Amino acid sequence: MSLADARAPVLNAHLAWEAGDFDLFMSYIAEDIIYIVNVDGIQVPYAMSAVGKSDVAQRLQLLLYTFDVATFDVQHIAHEAESTRTRVHGVYRHKKTGEVLDIHLRFRGWVTNGLLTRIEETLDARYIEAFERFVFHMQVAAGDFK
Repeated sequence: MSLADARAPVLNAHLAWEAGDFDLFMSYIAEDIIYIVNVDGIQVPYAMSAVGKSDVAQRLQLLLYTFDVATFDVQHIAHEAESTRTRVHGVYRHKKTGEVLDIHLRFRGWVTNGLLTRIEETLDARYIEAFERFVFHMQVAAGDFK
């Protein structure tokens, strides 16, 4: 079996997310998944680490409750000895305001028995800046800043 075949759940999960099929996305996630994000969830809501499938599902459902995924384009995929790395261009649109987050994400996924058992999501400075602009816009719209 090739590395690409062994690691197919990584790409398939990305494609399910892009298609908006949450249930299919979650079908690639192991019950004991470890999902690590490189930033503090307090600084950037929706970007927080989680342990276990139900914890990951809750975090991602909150994201999908707030945003529509307009684009989730896998721009690069590399299969390594123990994991798969991907780079993704994402465009998220806030459902209530229409504000757009145009971001780049990096993922590293480990697969065991056909399921993702660990995901590391790396958000770069561009993501954090875009999110801070979004939060500022939301605060201005809410009247928190004058």
